[in-house]
Amino acid sequence: MRADDGEPDATPITLLSGLSDQVCDAVSCCGAAVAMWRDGEGGPGGPAGLLVASHPDLGEIAESDTGFGGPLSQARAEGGPVHVGDTLRDRRWPEHSLASLRHGVRTCTAVAARGPDVTVVVAAYGLRPAVSGGSGAGTLAVLAGQAAALVTALDTSDAARRQVRRVRAVLAGRWPIEQAKGMIMQALGCDADRAFAELRRVSQTSHLKVHEVARRLVGDRGVSPA
Repeated sequence: MRADDGEPDATPITLLSGLSDQVCDAVSCCGAAVAMWRDGEGGPGGPAGLLVASHPDLGEIAESDTGFGGPLSQARAEGGPVHVGDTLRDRRWPEHSLASLRHGVRTCTAVAARGPDVTVVVAAYGLRPAVSGGSGAGTLAVLAGQAAALVTALDTSDAARRQVRRVRAVLAGRWPIEQAKGMIMQALGCDADRAFAELRRVSQTSHLKVHEVARRLVGDRGVSPA
């Protein structure tokens, strides 16, 4: 889909998908996942409203994390960074460790960032243990912050576009009425209020809505209301 200015429409999922690719380029890891919760969505410890991953296996791990607990959920609650040095030895989140080991993932670092109405958590995964700590956490924090800001900006832009569409719909609906009023004013030599009153009179006597009376009058081009 494209916006009215010809640019491709951005959506939260396209933004977060692009972010997961950025993480893979910026941080030494085997892949990444990005989860997003809007305020009031999912509840404490609940599943993410939107979740994307650079690989389906990592998506499965991240779903287990947001559903049963793990570094993404913990980062959402605390801000992070939250680091799992070795999923073989970590005992905090059994479901997450099992899902990770099933796919050969041994380490994870997750960082969260908040926007006005949204929380974004970025996680980077590795195939080898990294007990010393989450390298690249600073970069993840920057990327998460950018994502939260972009989603917020996108929400604002979407709201503005919806308002424009509503205004256009109202104007489109009123245009036949305004055009009909102009025709009546010219035919009867009256002002706008008198013209509208005439439209309402015909509406009542014909049991039609004012908009429909106006549409028929404009369509007939010059037939005055009776």
